[in-house]
Amino acid sequence: MPGTGHPLADPSFQGVGALLDAHRRRAPDKAAIVDVERHATVSFGELATVVDALGRQLRRHGARKGSRIVLASTEGLEKLLLWLGIWRIGAVACPLDIAFVGPDVAGKLLDMLDPSLILLPLEADASVVPRTNGRLVRFGTWPAGSANENREDVIRFTADSDESGTSFSFDVDIDLTDIASMCCTSGTTGMPKVVVYDHACYWLNGLDSVDLLDLNTADRALEYRSFDWYSAQILSLMPFLQLGSTLCVARRFSRSQFAGWIGDNRVTVCAGVPTVLNMLLDSPVDVSGGSLASLRVMTCSTAPLSPVQWERFEAHYGIHVLNLYGSSEAGWMCGNRSQRRKLGTVGYPATHIGFAIVSPEGSPCGPGQEGQVVVSGPKLALGLLRADRSIEPIRGTALHTRDVASQDDEGFVRVSGRMDDLIIRGGVKIVPQEIEDALLTHAGVQDAVALGVPDPIYGQESVCFVVPHPGSMLDARELLTHCRARLPREKLPGHVYVVESLPRSARGKILRDALRREWWTITHAPGA
Repeated sequence: MPGTGHPLADPSFQGVGALLDAHRRRAPDKAAIVDVERHATVSFGELATVVDALGRQLRRHGARKGSRIVLASTEGLEKLLLWLGIWRIGAVACPLDIAFVGPDVAGKLLDMLDPSLILLPLEADASVVPRTNGRLVRFGTWPAGSANENREDVIRFTADSDESGTSFSFDVDIDLTDIASMCCTSGTTGMPKVVVYDHACYWLNGLDSVDLLDLNTADRALEYRSFDWYSAQILSLMPFLQLGSTLCVARRFSRSQFAGWIGDNRVTVCAGVPTVLNMLLDSPVDVSGGSLASLRVMTCSTAPLSPVQWERFEAHYGIHVLNLYGSSEAGWMCGNRSQRRKLGTVGYPATHIGFAIVSPEGSPCGPGQEGQVVVSGPKLALGLLRADRSIEPIRGTALHTRDVASQDDEGFVRVSGRMDDLIIRGGVKIVPQEIEDALLTHAGVQDAVALGVPDPIYGQESVCFVVPHPGSMLDARELLTHCRARLPREKLPGHVYVVESLPRSARGKILRDALRREWWTITHAPGA
């Protein structure tokens, strides 16, 4: 396929231990990771030592190369330190937000992952973790805080946390083919998919991130998205490791603190999603004091970005936006570059991927012709974890993404939609059936359908059309309350409309386009 890059492009792969040791020797006092909310900083000298100490502690708790270690319901600085400690011993990082997926789903996922250890914050309620064979281990905070962290069974973030005081001496031979992580993603079914990645996925996607954003050692990147997201892992974590740049982190986005984070920490590159750009446009932050002066580029990925919002954002803030295109299965597929970009596109293909747009018959599409995006190459995910713990392969064959796109004669790609009905609200993927199933548990609901409609802040919002059982009187507010008890906040529908019937085809398929037209009529009627 056109666009395939060399699978072992320079620099050659190195494990976490070798990378951190090199950064420590080169710049021990340089800020490695900065928690912008807590004003806590770990230098490269401290980082290498603490990651070694974490590796020793994980070994004492029974973890070994290949062990699956769940990082449960945690974000921020400690999560990254633990992640690096896991990779330091060649173990497999498995981030899992138990509160988000819910206890029932979490139990099934933990059974699939079959972890050796489940790492949980010291202050978290252990009852949220479903019973499993994995051993539950608590961890403290950076820097060490409460007296409880001195307990032998608690993992501590201190350089002297190993009583031996010796250097990290055991041999850990890690290569590109070793499994690095297993990460949950919403996918296109009600049950989250578990994507399996080896170190090649991370290394090559990290190199692509460096290329896409023209990153260098002096950059200071801000990442406020969850590191459960593959996008955050390959956009922010990997270039930081590969380059020895500075990574600034926050647990979530804050519009009121955004400018301060940028200015106080001299951030040069910031991750972004359409929802955040829309928030910053809807309620602009005060930049009169030059608080954003250090910021040379902001990325935008995860969901489609409106060209109108893109143009408005750059005009207001004077910051270059680089729209990128990727997926959990493939990593970065396309991206705009600072010196070569085009408004309304996702840029052109990334270096380490085979990229094509094909017709329904499988033949290559010409310039401007829409077709399905198909990708291949050495940085695709290894596969999906099955319920029986085997792996359904992804890499090795062409991956049909179900995304519809076209490529112009300059190579720039425009993604026009998806071949399925997935709703992407603020970067959160929502399967309509999840909402429909929640509504159908209401005694008065006979039929229900959920669909995505345009939203100026979140990109898409979910709305529902509900048919009552004969004789039932349904109230939209009551139905929203019903959903609130059964769905995460991020997946709650924005509106519920009670209708007499749902439009269907002769084969019984819901006509979602007809419902979108009905939604438009309702919301744009006089007095609406």
